[in-house]
Amino acid sequence: MTDLLSSPTLKAMTNHLNPAAVFSTARSVLEEVAAEAKNVATERRMPDIAELSERIAARLKTMPLPQSPQLVNATGVLFPSDIAFSELPVKAIDRMVASFGGELPDQQPPKTANVREMICELTGASDAVVVNGHAAALLLTFAAFTRHGRYDVVTTPGDLYEAMTGYRIDGMMRLADCVPLTVGSLTRATLDDYAVGTNDETAILYCANRIDACLAVERNLPELSQLADFARKRNLPLVFDAEWSSFHATEDYGLKGIPTCRDLMKQGVSLLIFSCGGLNGCDFAAATDHGSDTPNATVLMRRCAPAVITGDKSLIRDIRKSPLFPVFVPSRHDMAALEAVLSLSMTRESAENELPIWQLLSTDNENLKLRADRMAMQIAVIPGVTDVSVVASFAQLTPLRPRYCIPSQEVRVTFAAKTAVEMCAALAAYHSAQGQAGIAVTGVPDQSNTIALNLRTVFAKYDMLITEALIDLMTENVIE
Repeated sequence: MTDLLSSPTLKAMTNHLNPAAVFSTARSVLEEVAAEAKNVATERRMPDIAELSERIAARLKTMPLPQSPQLVNATGVLFPSDIAFSELPVKAIDRMVASFGGELPDQQPPKTANVREMICELTGASDAVVVNGHAAALLLTFAAFTRHGRYDVVTTPGDLYEAMTGYRIDGMMRLADCVPLTVGSLTRATLDDYAVGTNDETAILYCANRIDACLAVERNLPELSQLADFARKRNLPLVFDAEWSSFHATEDYGLKGIPTCRDLMKQGVSLLIFSCGGLNGCDFAAATDHGSDTPNATVLMRRCAPAVITGDKSLIRDIRKSPLFPVFVPSRHDMAALEAVLSLSMTRESAENELPIWQLLSTDNENLKLRADRMAMQIAVIPGVTDVSVVASFAQLTPLRPRYCIPSQEVRVTFAAKTAVEMCAALAAYHSAQGQAGIAVTGVPDQSNTIALNLRTVFAKYDMLITEALIDLMTENVIE
């Protein structure tokens, strides 16, 4: 299986599909080949690795899998789907693929202790545990402290947000037999509010990101260090849910309001919960195999990043003792990829050099301006283009959190006879001569014939592909 998944054909597909989908399909094909060999009356030659790879690849191409993200994302949204994701670095993909066959490049399995040590070094915490998703981390944390008759979770209404994967935080509390008790208002709370809301049945204090990116106004709340001191005096754990957080500071890039994990721990948080996707990792497109002979395409392609609970050693020990904990242990290939991603995240320099999302974040805005000006000059001479302009703009982390934005540059292209809707559809369906497909762009509000190419979300190597796509589509009269 290791040789098979390492073949060029399947390794290339693993870069674009969920590795679990590739693995499950490969196993299904191998079982078919074994059954065929048993059912023939005479001995016959077994297919080699190359032939098996082609058969598996052909099967994958016919499966009704959800569409992969566009190859070139020029929308200006770094995480364009409802579930935050980005590309995995090649090193992490290699470890995931190798883990399917039971061997890793260094011949060693992923070490939980090594992962834990790297998380503690990155966050400054004394201990950490990894589970298979953000919801699992919340459920385990809430459930671990509903003992000794203490069930209340004191929080504010603004902290009971809806996660980007669709569940509500207060729903997770009730699932764990906790009763959410809110204090203050949506945008304001004081230490006195927490004091009034806290009683003998309070299990934990819970809060989320200090700046709620869903709101158009700032929230007036106690400093996190003040709340941590309040929790210590009452012998209560303070749980901080960093839906969006980062191992390294992002303000130098112009992306504000994202707390670092280390800073949150320094302010006295007892337990910190955060996802290993988003800015803290990449696209962990790995799902468990439920034992079905026919893989479920939706499950296999679902994107779910592992999550971390880190903080006080004794509290982490209580979480490990939870009877729910074994249910939420991440898969072997998730841990293999996580180990690789964490090693690349140990310094901001290595993150900027190796992790795709950090490569995009760290690109200097002046560099984007130079690229935009060059593209504008090349696009301006294309027949059917009436106007091209370079506009300073912003890119978003996700449309669901509009306050998290970063400076960018847009190339706006206006067409004589083609609408923005027509051009967006044509670019999304575009196939280059090299087989590269799909360029996602957006229209410009109130300008029906103008599209915008936001370069914050485009790697420089794709600039020419975008220009060539526009040339092909306009000069070859592809759009009817």
